[in-house]
Amino acid sequence: MGNIGVKEGARLRAVGLVGITGGLALGVVVLSYDVPWWVRPALFLSLWIGASGLLQARGRTSVLLAARRVRKIDGREERERYVLTLTERARVIQLRSLFVAVLLVALITLFE
Repeated sequence: MGNIGVKEGARLRAVGLVGITGGLALGVVVLSYDVPWWVRPALFLSLWIGASGLLQARGRTSVLLAARRVRKIDGREERERYVLTLTERARVIQLRSLFVAVLLVALITLFE
């Protein structure tokens, strides 16, 4: 049970892949060059957005829609009946994506 359909899942997956790819490319730049301090928060943000998008697509749960208490199936929004379940699932997705982003940034920073 989720609150997104196939189209929304594909959109979140694409956002996730772009975020992870951009973050890993930025990580290579961090490892290769002496970059300023402000690049690391950009690296973290990119990896977090990427991990969040991929985990939302995998779990078929949009964090934004869960917060709004709606579901979006086939392009139309409707009120969600399983609010507590989806809210908890959205919280877990955000915590996991945060953990993945912190772990990846720590690994990249470790190899500097």
